[in-house]
Amino acid sequence: MTYKCPAYSSDYNLIKERYSTLASTGCTAEFCQSGRVIHSDEPRVGENRAIEVVEREAEEFLRELHREKFFTSEDAFQHRLRYVLSEIRRTSVEGIIRETQETGLVGGNWTQTPRELEFGLQRAWRNARKCIMRSHCDDLRLCDLRGVKSSAKMAVELVRWMSHAYNGGNIVPTVFVFPPRTPNNRGPLIWNDQILAFAGYENADGSITGDPKNVQLTKDIIALGWFPPTLAARTRWDVLPVVVMAEGDLPVIIELPANLRRLVKIRHPKYETAFWRLDLKWVAFPALSRLGFDIGGVQYTATPFIGWFMDAEIGARDLADSFRYDVLPNVIKAMRLEEEALAENRAQMELNFAVYHSFLRDRITMSDSLTASAKWTRYDDEFEKKNGFRLPSDPYWVAPPQGSIIPVWHRGGAPNYQPKPMIARHVHDPAKAWQREKSSCSCTEIIYNSEV
Repeated sequence: MTYKCPAYSSDYNLIKERYSTLASTGCTAEFCQSGRVIHSDEPRVGENRAIEVVEREAEEFLRELHREKFFTSEDAFQHRLRYVLSEIRRTSVEGIIRETQETGLVGGNWTQTPRELEFGLQRAWRNARKCIMRSHCDDLRLCDLRGVKSSAKMAVELVRWMSHAYNGGNIVPTVFVFPPRTPNNRGPLIWNDQILAFAGYENADGSITGDPKNVQLTKDIIALGWFPPTLAARTRWDVLPVVVMAEGDLPVIIELPANLRRLVKIRHPKYETAFWRLDLKWVAFPALSRLGFDIGGVQYTATPFIGWFMDAEIGARDLADSFRYDVLPNVIKAMRLEEEALAENRAQMELNFAVYHSFLRDRITMSDSLTASAKWTRYDDEFEKKNGFRLPSDPYWVAPPQGSIIPVWHRGGAPNYQPKPMIARHVHDPAKAWQREKSSCSCTEIIYNSEV
């Protein structure tokens, strides 16, 4: 007989009452993947789904809208449901369904109103098991770019509206939504994991100048036609251009304007000379751009998302991780901590503080881990009080790296389930998708290089 925790069996029943269909978290009854960064069987966007699946997800999303009083009456809800189902059937085509790898009727799309779409984006963020910043989900804004059909136009509109959302450092959390993928196609894609990312140059001796995370992306963009700085001019902080690729179009390289490429110099108010010598920098905001949104059966594959950093993302991870910039040994030397006990702990603490201080000094929105965690736990508690169960959480991701001083660290187990709408990775690697298309089509290989 399998033991089941009484607290979580009651949670599970309530969750299933609310969400009749849950997406896979990658875990099974025999094997839990909660300790892994990426689970092997999580849903992706960019795949063909049977029409029955798309219809069911569309209906469930509309019912969620109905519970939230989006429709004035039951008749209004039923009228909208009938119209949506007819639109899905009208746009369905024959194709290979990814789940079964058999030919069948692939569910089409339906056109969500801007209000429906923005609600779906907010709910997808609230359902994001790996994000601690979800208490701000109701502040998320839609930048509706679904009318953009070409790569060149994607480049222009992305830069224009990204600058608006950055707002001179007073960041407005925004999702820039390009058209959804159509059946049997990949959908529009952005090659970069983040709009702002540093190049990673592999040197002849095997060392890396820049961000090791982006070595392959840097090679791919160079192969596409980007001319990086000369060997003598390369630095650790060269911001990569962005590559966008509309559905059925060639990729375009965007050189971002200066206001978006602005870097924050990491300084410490107490150890000014030491941090000046370290010459540490970071980009002003995160803008995730390789994730998509899965809303009511519609797959949005190009949805860059601008928000703000939490201090530990940079100070305890991006700059400090040994497989990224690995700066803690240099911080220890610059601060002359070699003889101190727990020198690495002290260096990480001071680096984290320096990051937070530097963003506040430059008047750029940033959260600290303690505040973000406190906001999240209050938000989750309020949700449980109202619904009887907690929001989905993957503890590996949600707990910031500072440990027990962070409130969420003490919460222990959390229900790790995945409702939709949801944020998901893409089935395809964009650079590899382009290589396949390039080798099988007769398109002219001209890369539009735009400095917007």
